[in-house]
Amino acid sequence: MKSRLLAQTGKAALAVTGLITLSFLFFDRPAAWFAHGLKQTAVFDLAKYVSLAADETFLSSLVAVGLAASAVNLLGPTPKNWARDLLCICLAVCAAMALADCLKFVFGRCRPPLLFTEDRYGFTWFTEESGFTSFPSGHATRIFALCAALALRFRRLAGPFCLLAVLVGVSRVFALRHYPSDVLAGAFVGVAAACWAWALRRTGPGA
Repeated sequence: MKSRLLAQTGKAALAVTGLITLSFLFFDRPAAWFAHGLKQTAVFDLAKYVSLAADETFLSSLVAVGLAASAVNLLGPTPKNWARDLLCICLAVCAAMALADCLKFVFGRCRPPLLFTEDRYGFTWFTEESGFTSFPSGHATRIFALCAALALRFRRLAGPFCLLAVLVGVSRVFALRHYPSDVLAGAFVGVAAACWAWALRRTGPGA
């Protein structure tokens, strides 16, 4: 099962890389300028509010509570499957966030405001400066990891979870914080982390 998932992840990574490249070359800048033209409208304000669903402090706090709750149960005399599932979901988000932070440092991509003010676009490589941490989108990574992990656990609610993730991802473009390819990369990292977390969960205790 893991070898199959590895192959599927590799194929998906190649496909997403191709889409990211096309977006970087032909779509990101026009999309950013289009979103910039809506800055003085309700769209911009709505995008900022929608983005709060994946706020780093908010989701990190939720994950911390989830980890604590699952640990209390799993370290007790009668571990429950709900605690194992909760641990899986939390670890998926943690893994996605850690990988996204590493990629942000490596790529050092200029955020859209630098395009608008200084006509700077592209990658600077290996930097932690706030204006150069656009790729991948941290918000998209977090929300896609969480929603994908929840969707894999609660299959009947997969539709609403996916819709929430997409809305947050799109909001990052209209909030002028990311390019579409940043969101696409974050979505891939998040979904991949969730898939691998559940693959490991299904081969672990209580599976």
